Amino acid sequence: MRLALVCLSLFLLMGLSGACHYVLADEDDFAGMNEEWLRWFPANPPARQGARLPARIPELKVSIAAIAEA
Repeated sequence: MRLALVCLSLFLLMGLSGACHYVLADEDDFAGMNEEWLRWFPANPPARQGARLPARIPELKVSIAAIAEA
């Protein structure tokens, strides 16, 4: 997760617009994801979309896609 947030931060520093799509294995993790998001982006956070994974995959907790657009 940290790598995706670092990449998205770099996109924004380079003046690119960005968005993040994430899928959590456990819906109880949404509160923690919101806290971490605000820690990384306290002002003017990029767009994001979240969902709960419809099936259990062993060892998978989160899947994140960070997208930049010039």
